[in-house]
Amino acid sequence: MKKLFLLVLISAWQPLLANDGVFYAMGNTLIPLKETTVQLKKEVLSLERRGDWMQVDIYFEFFNPGPEKELTVGFVTPPAMGDFPEEEVGHPQIKDFLVMAGNQILPFKIAQMKETGFKVSGKLANGQDFVYHFTVRFAKGITIIRHSYLYRGGATVDTKNDFFYRLTTGTSWANGAIGDFELNISMGDDGYFGVPAGFGETPVNWTIVGIGQISPVLVHNPYDEEGGGSRLRMTLIRKGKLQLRQTQFRPQKDLALTIFQPHSEAGLWCDKKGTNDFANYPELLWGDSVEAVVHALSGQQLRLYRNLNVARAGYAFKDESLRKAFSKYNWYLPDPAIKPENAPDYYVSKELMRLIIAEENSRKQKTGTE
Repeated sequence: MKKLFLLVLISAWQPLLANDGVFYAMGNTLIPLKETTVQLKKEVLSLERRGDWMQVDIYFEFFNPGPEKELTVGFVTPPAMGDFPEEEVGHPQIKDFLVMAGNQILPFKIAQMKETGFKVSGKLANGQDFVYHFTVRFAKGITIIRHSYLYRGGATVDTKNDFFYRLTTGTSWANGAIGDFELNISMGDDGYFGVPAGFGETPVNWTIVGIGQISPVLVHNPYDEEGGGSRLRMTLIRKGKLQLRQTQFRPQKDLALTIFQPHSEAGLWCDKKGTNDFANYPELLWGDSVEAVVHALSGQQLRLYRNLNVARAGYAFKDESLRKAFSKYNWYLPDPAIKPENAPDYYVSKELMRLIIAEENSRKQKTGTE
């Protein structure tokens, strides 16, 4: 007799769906609704950002201690919602979906939940959601299942990219845990983003495989829609990936990867106690009063803004005062090989830079300094 299992992409941050941004889908793990014998022994989850999309590749090892079982497995994703073309509304934001059991690529079907006849809790899915469903035979012993697909992330006025992945469902298998868990996150070269400090009460041990740094200080996530006081570790990856390895992994919270909009990111730059010298930054991005804001900056602030892009690029300042000033920001990772003329316009646009330099020159002329 076939049983129904679900792999769900429903957001644990439902209020985000009501924001004035967009939210398309959320990665997930297999959810056994009734299974009491099959155990999730191993999971290797690899996430690779490709612009607004996330490539997901998953390796599962399941252990069935009893006789062979044939199970129906489903992969559920909500339809597109938000501010995007009408023709995309009502379609799953998943592409290049493949599933493999053992050495065989499995056929699958796609249908809206309301058309499948599957009975699922409203907390997990609703009639408008789409389900990718297929059949898997779990032989006695180890069954290996692989998934590969792309899903589109979301965005809001405060976040450039949000990628959610539900890890907590991995505890729904018979052993109540993911026996051997490995997570690899590739957000692209020179990526700067927020990751959860942990998936429960205890922080986890994130590791950088490559070149980068992780903030030693837990920062409050000001855009936590759950209101649970979640904590982030701001992470800079020059080259490489972020990795987590853990045995008997029992996540109580899900994964959220966030690339913030520059105006909201600025509030998360400073790890240490003290003044954020760039508190005026959001005001410099909008409105007709940019010139007035620049005019009100102190001489030291003007100097720091003028050097902000090269600092973000990793320029190793020879000036001790600049080195000290930028060292308190968690994205500053000095590299002796960086040339200042090669720095992209990370935070200060060419027009804003023009205003800053003009203001500095104006003050020099008034004081007669060179």
